[in-house]
Parts: sequence; C-alpha cells; structure tokens
Amino acid sequence: MAYGYEADTLVMLCEAVLAARQARKLQPQQLAIAQQCELIMRGLARVGIVALVDEATGYQTVRKRDALAKILEAYISKELLPWAQRFPLEFYEEIYRLHSWDDLDPRDRSKPGYVGKLTNALVYERLPDGVLEQLRAQNPVDLETGKRKFKHHQFLTDEIGNPHLEKHLSKVIGLMQASDTWIEFKKMFRRVFKVQDGDRAGGRGSIRI
Repeated sequence: MAYGYEADTLVMLCEAVLAARQARKLQPQQLAIAQQCELIMRGLARVGIVALVDEATGYQTVRKRDALAKILEAYISKELLPWAQRFPLEFYEEIYRLHSWDDLDPRDRSKPGYVGKLTNALVYERLPDGVLEQLRAQNPVDLETGKRKFKHHQFLTDEIGNPHLEKHLSKVIGLMQASDTWIEFKKMFRRVFKVQDGDRAGGRGSIRI
C-alpha cells in the first residue's frame, strides 16, 4: 500500500489523471496532481524494471544470500562461547509434566533423544531461517558418541542470538505453564508462533509440532 491506497488502485488513479491531462480536461489547479501522478508512475516503472532485471539475472538469489549472511553474522558467534545455563529447569519440567513422564527426572543431564528433537522444534527452529542449519554445521554430531560436543547456544552471539533465544524460551515456558495437556499446549504454540501444517523448519529429522 502507498499513499493510503492499494497499489493497483493507485496505478489506476494515476493513469486516469494522466489520461485526463493528455485530453486537456484538467483544471489549472489539478496540473500539480498530474505531475505527482507522473512521478509515482515513473517510480513504479523503475521498481518494476529492477524486479524484472533481478529475476532475469538471478540477482534475487544474490539479495537473499546477502540477507542470510547478515542474519548469520548477527546470530552466529565467530568463537565458541563458554557454557552457560540458557535453558531453565522449568522448560524441561513442563515438557515432562505435559507428557506425563512421572518416572523420569527432568534434572538428569542425560535426557531422552526425543527431548532434543522437541528443543529444536520448539526453540531453535523458531530462530531466523538458516540459523539452525548453520549451528548444526558448526556443531556436528560426533560419529563416535552420536552426540554433539557442545550446546548449540554456545555458538550464538551474546548481543542478539542468545537474548532472542532466552526471550523465546520465556514465551514457550509461559505457554506450557498455561496448558493442562500437551495437545492444548501445541494448539497455543501453533497459534502464537503461526506454525503451518506440515511445517518442519528444521528439515529432515525434525518433528512436527
């Protein structure tokens, strides 16, 4: 929308004004409006040409690549950060409660593999596109142990990455605490974070919320 009008409506309005000027049907005081319409149409034409050139040359891909590079620069730390407690115990307590895992202790450091997949689906996959993929690349699974040597959050920046993580975690924990069942939580989570059907932001191996 521009100038308070939908784009299509604005174009039709400008075309009508310019046609009236060409037919010499405008009043002298309306000529200034026609000049503004001409400027708008020229601007729209330039935008259209840029879009066509981008599409023809593949520069749209370059723009997306540049945008991704800026996101990763903001979120991914250049150095491994020391371990710090980023995931509150409440996060795991609520997961266990909502799944009725009464025989498991959320304080145990060794957690079911499913919890790791849930952590990705609920938290890391909600970071900007490309961040989780980069975290996996920098923190690969050790072939001998089948586990990652570090925690993903140790590769997030202290300025943007980890603050975003912690803010998101607070929202997720709040939704869990307000839910009586896992199904109820999932409905609220999908609504709040606008999760679409079939959404597996983490790619192959991720689970659907």
